[in-house]
Amino acid sequence: MWANYLGKYKDWLLCLILIPVINTINYHLTYGTIRWDWYTYATYAIDTAQGFIAWWLLRVTIVYLDKKMPYEKGLTKRLIVQLLLTNLIVQGFIILATEVINALYTDEPLPINFYTYNLFIFFIWILVINGLYIGIYFYDEWRGSQKMREQDKALRQTGFEVALGNKMNHIPFSSVAWFFVDGRATYLVTQTGKSFVLDDSLNKIMPKLPEEQFFRLNRRYIVNRNRLVGYKKDVNGKLVVEFGNEAEPTKTQIVSRITAPEFKQWFSLAVHSA
Repeated sequence: MWANYLGKYKDWLLCLILIPVINTINYHLTYGTIRWDWYTYATYAIDTAQGFIAWWLLRVTIVYLDKKMPYEKGLTKRLIVQLLLTNLIVQGFIILATEVINALYTDEPLPINFYTYNLFIFFIWILVINGLYIGIYFYDEWRGSQKMREQDKALRQTGFEVALGNKMNHIPFSSVAWFFVDGRATYLVTQTGKSFVLDDSLNKIMPKLPEEQFFRLNRRYIVNRNRLVGYKKDVNGKLVVEFGNEAEPTKTQIVSRITAPEFKQWFSLAVHSA
Protein backbone atom coordinates (compact mmCIF):
# COMPACT_ATOMS: atom_id res chain seq x y z
CA MET A 1 0.00 0.00 0.00
CA TRP A 2 2.70 2.49 0.99
CA ALA A 3 4.56 1.79 -2.23
CA ASN A 4 1.79 3.63 -4.08
CA TYR A 5 2.77 6.84 -2.30
CA LEU A 6 6.52 6.64 -2.80
CA GLY A 7 6.49 7.70 -6.44
CA LYS A 8 9.71 8.41 -8.29
CA TYR A 9 10.98 11.04 -5.85
CA LYS A 10 14.08 10.41 -3.74
CA ASP A 11 13.44 13.32 -1.41
CA TRP A 12 13.52 12.13 2.19
CA LEU A 13 16.85 13.79 2.98
CA LEU A 14 15.58 17.03 1.44
CA CYS A 15 12.49 16.82 3.63
CA LEU A 16 14.47 16.14 6.81
CA ILE A 17 16.68 19.16 6.19
CA LEU A 18 14.23 21.62 4.70
CA ILE A 19 11.32 21.36 7.15
CA PRO A 20 13.34 22.49 10.23
CA VAL A 21 14.92 25.22 8.09
CA ILE A 22 11.50 26.44 6.91
CA ASN A 23 10.16 26.34 10.47
CA THR A 24 13.12 28.37 11.73
CA ILE A 25 12.61 30.97 9.00
CA ASN A 26 8.90 31.13 9.82
CA TYR A 27 9.68 31.82 13.47
CA HIS A 28 11.91 34.74 12.56
CA LEU A 29 9.28 36.07 10.14
CA THR A 30 6.45 35.70 12.66
CA TYR A 31 8.04 36.86 15.91
CA GLY A 32 10.07 40.02 16.35
CA THR A 33 11.76 38.65 19.46
CA ILE A 34 12.27 34.95 20.13
CA ARG A 35 12.85 33.75 23.68
CA TRP A 36 14.41 30.32 23.55
CA ASP A 37 12.73 28.87 26.63
CA TRP A 38 10.84 25.62 27.19
CA TYR A 39 7.65 27.06 25.64
CA THR A 40 9.47 28.05 22.46
CA TYR A 41 11.18 24.67 22.21
CA ALA A 42 7.86 22.87 22.71
CA THR A 43 6.00 24.95 20.09
CA TYR A 44 8.95 24.65 17.71
CA ALA A 45 8.86 20.85 18.04
CA ILE A 46 5.09 20.76 17.50
CA ASP A 47 5.32 23.06 14.47
CA THR A 48 8.15 20.98 13.00
CA ALA A 49 6.10 17.80 13.43
CA GLN A 50 3.19 19.54 11.71
CA GLY A 51 5.58 20.54 8.93
CA PHE A 52 6.59 16.94 8.30
CA ILE A 53 2.95 15.84 8.16
CA ALA A 54 2.08 18.76 5.86
CA TRP A 55 4.98 17.85 3.55
CA TRP A 56 3.83 14.23 3.49
CA LEU A 57 0.29 15.30 2.57
CA LEU A 58 1.64 17.53 -0.20
CA ARG A 59 3.87 14.75 -1.48
CA VAL A 60 1.05 12.15 -1.48
CA THR A 61 -1.12 14.59 -3.42
CA ILE A 62 1.58 15.12 -6.06
CA VAL A 63 2.28 11.40 -6.42
CA TYR A 64 -1.46 10.75 -6.77
CA LEU A 65 -1.68 13.39 -9.51
CA ASP A 66 1.37 11.90 -11.24
CA LYS A 67 -0.64 8.71 -11.66
CA LYS A 68 -4.08 10.17 -12.39
CA MET A 69 -3.20 13.40 -14.23
CA PRO A 70 0.35 13.22 -15.63
CA TYR A 71 1.97 16.39 -16.91
CA GLU A 72 2.17 14.97 -20.43
CA LYS A 73 -1.63 14.90 -20.79
CA GLY A 74 -2.08 18.60 -20.09
CA LEU A 75 0.63 20.66 -18.40
CA THR A 76 -1.39 23.81 -17.67
CA LYS A 77 -4.38 21.94 -16.24
CA ARG A 78 -2.11 19.72 -14.13
CA LEU A 79 -0.22 22.69 -12.67
CA ILE A 80 -3.42 24.54 -11.79
CA VAL A 81 -5.01 21.47 -10.17
CA GLN A 82 -1.80 20.63 -8.32
CA LEU A 83 -1.34 24.13 -6.87
CA LEU A 84 -5.00 24.41 -5.84
CA LEU A 85 -5.26 20.91 -4.38
CA THR A 86 -1.98 20.98 -2.45
CA ASN A 87 -2.84 24.37 -0.96
CA LEU A 88 -6.34 23.23 -0.01
CA ILE A 89 -5.11 20.02 1.65
CA VAL A 90 -2.01 21.42 3.37
CA GLN A 91 -3.58 24.69 4.50
CA GLY A 92 -6.66 22.80 5.70
CA PHE A 93 -4.47 20.47 7.76
CA ILE A 94 -2.47 23.36 9.25
CA ILE A 95 -5.63 25.26 10.22
CA LEU A 96 -7.27 22.18 11.75
CA ALA A 97 -4.16 21.08 13.64
CA THR A 98 -3.44 24.58 14.93
CA GLU A 99 -7.03 25.09 16.08
CA VAL A 100 -7.05 21.74 17.90
CA ILE A 101 -3.73 22.36 19.64
CA ASN A 102 -4.78 25.89 20.58
CA ALA A 103 -8.08 24.60 22.02
CA LEU A 104 -6.24 21.97 24.09
CA TYR A 105 -3.71 24.33 25.65
CA THR A 106 -5.42 27.74 25.78
CA ASP A 107 -8.86 29.23 26.30
CA GLU A 108 -8.30 32.01 23.77
CA PRO A 109 -9.03 31.91 20.03
CA LEU A 110 -6.21 32.06 17.53
CA PRO A 111 -5.08 35.60 16.74
CA ILE A 112 -6.46 36.98 13.47
CA ASN A 113 -2.97 37.39 12.02
CA PHE A 114 -2.70 33.58 11.89
CA TYR A 115 -5.37 33.57 9.17
CA THR A 116 -3.80 36.45 7.30
CA TYR A 117 -0.05 36.70 7.77
CA ASN A 118 0.83 33.12 8.79
CA LEU A 119 -1.29 31.38 6.19
CA PHE A 120 0.13 33.67 3.52
CA ILE A 121 3.65 32.57 4.52
CA PHE A 122 2.54 28.93 4.36
CA PHE A 123 1.07 29.61 0.91
CA ILE A 124 4.44 30.88 -0.32
CA TRP A 125 6.24 27.81 1.06
CA ILE A 126 3.71 25.50 -0.58
CA LEU A 127 4.44 27.19 -3.92
CA VAL A 128 8.18 26.79 -3.34
CA ILE A 129 7.90 23.08 -2.49
CA ASN A 130 5.60 22.53 -5.48
CA GLY A 131 8.27 24.15 -7.62
CA LEU A 132 10.88 21.76 -6.21
CA TYR A 133 8.78 18.71 -7.07
CA ILE A 134 7.96 20.01 -10.54
CA GLY A 135 11.68 20.61 -11.11
CA ILE A 136 12.58 17.15 -9.80
CA TYR A 137 9.95 15.51 -12.02
CA PHE A 138 11.09 17.16 -15.24
CA TYR A 139 14.77 16.71 -14.39
CA ASP A 140 14.18 12.97 -13.89
CA GLU A 141 12.22 12.84 -17.16
CA TRP A 142 15.05 14.61 -18.98
CA ARG A 143 17.66 12.34 -17.40
CA GLY A 144 15.62 9.27 -18.34
CA SER A 145 15.22 10.42 -21.93
CA GLN A 146 18.94 11.18 -22.12
CA LYS A 147 19.73 7.70 -20.85
CA MET A 148 17.35 6.15 -23.40
CA ARG A 149 18.94 8.17 -26.20
CA GLU A 150 22.40 7.08 -25.12
CA GLN A 151 21.31 3.44 -24.96
CA ASP A 152 19.62 3.76 -28.36
CA LYS A 153 22.72 5.37 -29.83
CA ALA A 154 24.96 2.68 -28.36
CA LEU A 155 22.62 0.01 -29.73
CA ARG A 156 22.49 1.61 -33.16
CA GLN A 157 26.26 1.97 -33.27
CA THR A 158 26.83 -1.73 -32.72
CA GLY A 159 25.74 -2.91 -36.15
CA PHE A 160 23.09 -4.39 -38.41
CA GLU A 161 21.55 -7.85 -38.30
CA VAL A 162 21.17 -9.70 -41.61
CA ALA A 163 19.91 -13.19 -42.38
CA LEU A 164 22.07 -15.68 -44.24
CA GLY A 165 19.96 -18.82 -44.61
CA ASN A 166 18.79 -19.78 -41.14
CA LYS A 167 21.60 -17.84 -39.45
CA MET A 168 21.64 -14.23 -38.37
CA ASN A 169 24.88 -12.35 -39.08
CA HIS A 170 25.96 -9.24 -37.20
CA ILE A 171 27.58 -6.67 -39.48
CA PRO A 172 29.14 -3.63 -37.74
CA PHE A 173 28.04 -0.32 -39.21
CA SER A 174 31.66 0.45 -40.04
CA SER A 175 31.58 -2.58 -42.35
CA VAL A 176 28.46 -1.42 -44.22
CA ALA A 177 29.19 0.43 -47.48
CA TRP A 178 25.62 1.26 -48.50
CA PHE A 179 22.05 0.06 -48.84
CA PHE A 180 20.26 0.19 -52.18
CA VAL A 181 17.04 -0.85 -53.88
CA ASP A 182 17.00 -2.84 -57.11
CA GLY A 183 13.49 -3.54 -58.34
CA ARG A 184 11.53 -4.72 -55.31
CA ALA A 185 14.56 -6.03 -53.42
CA THR A 186 16.62 -4.15 -50.83
CA TYR A 187 20.30 -4.96 -50.43
CA LEU A 188 23.04 -4.31 -47.91
CA VAL A 189 26.53 -4.10 -49.42
CA THR A 190 29.59 -4.43 -47.20
CA GLN A 191 32.92 -2.67 -47.57
CA THR A 192 34.33 -5.88 -49.05
CA GLY A 193 31.58 -6.09 -51.67
CA LYS A 194 29.38 -8.79 -50.14
CA SER A 195 25.63 -8.36 -50.68
CA PHE A 196 22.76 -9.38 -48.40
CA VAL A 197 19.06 -9.26 -49.22
CA LEU A 198 17.01 -7.49 -46.57
CA ASP A 199 13.35 -7.75 -45.68
CA ASP A 200 12.92 -4.07 -44.77
CA SER A 201 12.58 -1.09 -47.09
CA LEU A 202 14.96 1.87 -46.98
CA ASN A 203 12.26 3.80 -45.10
CA LYS A 204 12.40 1.28 -42.25
CA ILE A 205 16.18 0.86 -42.36
CA MET A 206 17.14 4.53 -42.08
CA PRO A 207 15.80 5.10 -38.50
CA LYS A 208 17.93 2.17 -37.32
CA LEU A 209 21.17 3.77 -38.53
CA PRO A 210 23.40 6.35 -36.80
CA GLU A 211 22.54 9.63 -38.52
CA GLU A 212 26.08 10.96 -38.29
CA GLN A 213 27.35 8.00 -40.33
CA PHE A 214 24.65 7.30 -42.95
CA PHE A 215 22.59 9.45 -45.30
CA ARG A 216 19.60 8.74 -47.52
CA LEU A 217 20.74 10.14 -50.88
CA ASN A 218 17.58 9.39 -52.83
CA ARG A 219 14.92 6.72 -53.28
CA ARG A 220 17.52 4.09 -54.10
CA TYR A 221 20.55 4.71 -51.90
CA ILE A 222 21.57 5.02 -48.25
CA VAL A 223 25.32 5.44 -48.11
CA ASN A 224 28.05 5.31 -45.47
CA ARG A 225 30.03 8.53 -45.20
CA ASN A 226 33.32 6.69 -45.67
CA ARG A 227 32.22 5.66 -49.20
CA LEU A 228 31.88 9.25 -50.40
CA VAL A 229 34.75 11.26 -51.85
CA GLY A 230 32.82 14.49 -52.45
CA TYR A 231 30.04 16.20 -54.36
CA LYS A 232 29.50 18.93 -56.95
CA LYS A 233 26.63 21.13 -58.01
CA ASP A 234 24.33 20.01 -60.79
CA VAL A 235 21.52 21.78 -62.63
CA ASN A 236 18.46 23.16 -60.80
CA GLY A 237 20.19 23.04 -57.38
CA LYS A 238 20.77 19.30 -57.43
CA LEU A 239 23.99 17.68 -56.29
CA VAL A 240 26.10 14.96 -57.89
CA VAL A 241 27.54 12.80 -55.10
CA GLU A 242 30.72 10.92 -55.93
CA PHE A 243 31.40 7.47 -54.53
CA GLY A 244 34.75 5.82 -54.09
CA ASN A 245 36.37 3.99 -56.99
CA GLU A 246 34.94 0.63 -55.92
CA ALA A 247 31.33 1.74 -55.83
CA GLU A 248 28.79 -0.13 -57.92
CA PRO A 249 26.75 -0.01 -60.09
CA THR A 250 27.65 3.67 -60.71
CA LYS A 251 30.25 6.05 -59.29
CA THR A 252 27.80 8.95 -58.80
CA GLN A 253 24.34 9.51 -57.43
CA ILE A 254 22.00 12.50 -57.67
CA VAL A 255 20.70 14.31 -54.59
CA SER A 256 17.53 16.34 -55.18
CA ARG A 257 17.33 20.10 -54.80
CA ILE A 258 15.13 19.70 -51.69
CA THR A 259 17.52 17.29 -49.98
CA ALA A 260 20.71 19.10 -51.06
CA PRO A 261 20.96 21.59 -48.12
CA GLU A 262 20.50 18.79 -45.57
CA PHE A 263 23.10 16.66 -47.34
CA LYS A 264 25.67 19.47 -47.44
CA GLN A 265 25.23 20.12 -43.72
CA TRP A 266 25.52 16.40 -42.92
CA PHE A 267 28.56 15.99 -45.19
CA SER A 268 30.28 18.98 -43.57
CA LEU A 269 29.64 17.70 -40.03
CA ALA A 270 30.77 14.21 -41.02
CA VAL A 271 34.02 15.64 -42.43
CA HIS A 272 34.79 17.56 -39.24
CA SER A 273 33.97 14.60 -36.98
CA ALA A 274 35.99 12.12 -39.02
